[in-house]
Amino acid sequence: MLVQLQKNFSADAREPRAAEEAGLLSLVGILAILRRRALLIACSIVAMLFVGVFYLATTKPMFGSTALVYLDIQNAQVIEGNGSASGMKAGLDDVDVNSQLQIIRSEKIATSVIEKLGIQDAEEFRRPQNLIVNHAKNGARILKSLLSFGGGEPAIAETGVPRGVIDQFAKRLYVERVDETFVIAIGYVSEDAQRAADVANAVAEAYLEEKLDARFESVRRASLWLQGRLAELSQKAVASDQLVQDYKREHGIIDTNSGNGQLLSDAQLSDLSARLVEARKDSAQKSARYEQIARMIATGNPDASVVDSLASPVISDLRRQYSRLSQQEADVARRYGAEHEAAAKARRQMADINGLILGELGRIEQVYKSDMEVARSQEQELARTLEGYSSRSEEVAQAGVRLRELERDAQANQNLYESFLDRYKSALQQQSFPITDARVLTAASPARGKSSPKTTITLILSGIAGVALGLLLALGRELSDNTFRSPNQVERVLGVTCLGILPKLARGQVRRPVRQPAQRADGQAGPRMLSRDLGVFQHVVKAPLSRYAETLRAVKLAADFAAEDGGVRTLGVVSSMPGEGKSTTAMNIAELMASNGSSVLVIDADLRSPTLTREIAPQATAGLYEFLVSQVPVDELIYSDASKRLKFLPAAAKGGAGQKADLIGSARMAQLLQAARQTYDYVIIDLPPLAPVIDAKAVAGSIDGFVFVVEWGKTAIATVTDALHNAPLVNQKILGCVLNKTDEHGLRLYTSTIGSSEYYSSEKFGAYVSQG
Repeated sequence: MLVQLQKNFSADAREPRAAEEAGLLSLVGILAILRRRALLIACSIVAMLFVGVFYLATTKPMFGSTALVYLDIQNAQVIEGNGSASGMKAGLDDVDVNSQLQIIRSEKIATSVIEKLGIQDAEEFRRPQNLIVNHAKNGARILKSLLSFGGGEPAIAETGVPRGVIDQFAKRLYVERVDETFVIAIGYVSEDAQRAADVANAVAEAYLEEKLDARFESVRRASLWLQGRLAELSQKAVASDQLVQDYKREHGIIDTNSGNGQLLSDAQLSDLSARLVEARKDSAQKSARYEQIARMIATGNPDASVVDSLASPVISDLRRQYSRLSQQEADVARRYGAEHEAAAKARRQMADINGLILGELGRIEQVYKSDMEVARSQEQELARTLEGYSSRSEEVAQAGVRLRELERDAQANQNLYESFLDRYKSALQQQSFPITDARVLTAASPARGKSSPKTTITLILSGIAGVALGLLLALGRELSDNTFRSPNQVERVLGVTCLGILPKLARGQVRRPVRQPAQRADGQAGPRMLSRDLGVFQHVVKAPLSRYAETLRAVKLAADFAAEDGGVRTLGVVSSMPGEGKSTTAMNIAELMASNGSSVLVIDADLRSPTLTREIAPQATAGLYEFLVSQVPVDELIYSDASKRLKFLPAAAKGGAGQKADLIGSARMAQLLQAARQTYDYVIIDLPPLAPVIDAKAVAGSIDGFVFVVEWGKTAIATVTDALHNAPLVNQKILGCVLNKTDEHGLRLYTSTIGSSEYYSSEKFGAYVSQG
């Protein structure tokens, strides 16, 4: 029951710890990885810095100079008056600017600059900038010539500037646009600062000369073509104009002096038509005015709005009197009634005034009627006149159709001739202006310092590359490290309590047992007595205040707690693979228990590789194997130390190994363990490893509990988990696990909990326990 409670408590305790580790992984866990891989990262940084320094030492310094060229379209337009022949549009866009960049990078400009400066034989064009690369290329060239045995193709002789020189020149030349402006930066890098400035300025000048030559050539070709075209167009324009004049003379057509090419008959007809339209409009207006006033007089009720529009002072005065009387009549009728004498009198006066208004309207009607008749007469007269002119102009109109066709043809020829003449004059003017639409804004000057390689930038980049390389290597090491590194990891992965760590012993502490049997109380050496000095197998007794001893006390405490529940009297010590130190651990557990006054029996049950038997009882000729296969009494096989509290049953000293697993799991083995429970306080069994053989699984049913030994930083996690998975009974009875051969300094680098590294320090532990 106590064992189960202990396991449940450990499992409950691991859950918050795992959650804590998951929370710390983002910061503390990463810092822990960096801390334990700090040396690897530092070595990577130093290595890359060394590479950077080596690069700086073997690379020739380069100097860069830059000239600025401005695409000045407006300047060319001001002088020329337009941009038609300048080779560029009136407005520049990104495509135009990029096209100029390609012109500057062209092979034509590169060749002209190289020939102008005479630098085709410069040494920097024939070797790499880095000396190591230069030597490597020379070596490769020599090796290639040796391997070809003279059978290679002969080199083709190059005329002019060699292709390799042009390529190297292009690599050193850089041309780019300055931000979003129309300024182009032309730069060049060279081993000579003065040469870099000369080349940059020469490229800028070559670009301007190239644009000027291209402009002159295009204008020259355009002028020659325009000159021939103008002669042809001039003859055609004169001939078409002569046809127009002859046609007018033949048909008696006379132009007006308006300047718009209109014939005289057409002008008269147009004028009569306009006058007729105005006359009809005037006649319609006067007829409508007359009909309106006539309808009003006929009804006897003058419309106030119409009357007001007549603008007659007489009618206006009468309307005012009528309005005043109407107000008086309405006021009297409201006060005294509509039948009152004053109201009747006002109505009579209003009727008289209305009659006077109608009389005045009759007079105006006669005036409007007269105006209407005059307008209609004028309209009829203009219509008759227009009809006469129309019949007379039909013949002229027929001739005008052909005339206008001839005039359009003559005008088109004249416009085309004038257009070509203007373009020809412009081309002649442009030949006299040696200007381009670009100019040098800033000339290049020799650089004061090298442009490459930049020492600071190179070292910074080398350091960054070193950090990146170190982080990658550290990550690779972390991902490839599939071993157990901390107690927390053991508990998290295996799900068992880690009872502690067993530090890796120093070289002076790892001693083999002295080959001298112990003496009995009478001073004589016994035939089955263990040596007084068992070396590393008694380390817990010789260093009782060490971390090693404290971990084994935790093992004993776990066994004692389980023993209170009637469980562990037989304790098996097992590991997943050979060489993890289970035999040494088992013997030291027994020594610790014996030193506390308990009687302990140690059984070397590893019949395949009996390490304990070879080390502490090499003289044994019989042991567990003989007990299991024959009827030899166990008391005749057991070895004892001087105190008589520690007994040791060696493994088989002779016999075959074919049936050893069956022997370990036999009924006789179970009887042995049952009898040992009755005789000894503790029975410690050194069992074979779980992964390679099944011996431990065969005897697991007869053992009360197990201590699982895992070697720090060596045993693969998958190996341990697979071994425990394949031995479920062993896994169920495990009291705890110990990390053996632990590197305490390395362990501190794998602890993710702040302050826990101090806990695993043997120095701190020794200083603490020594205070008691």
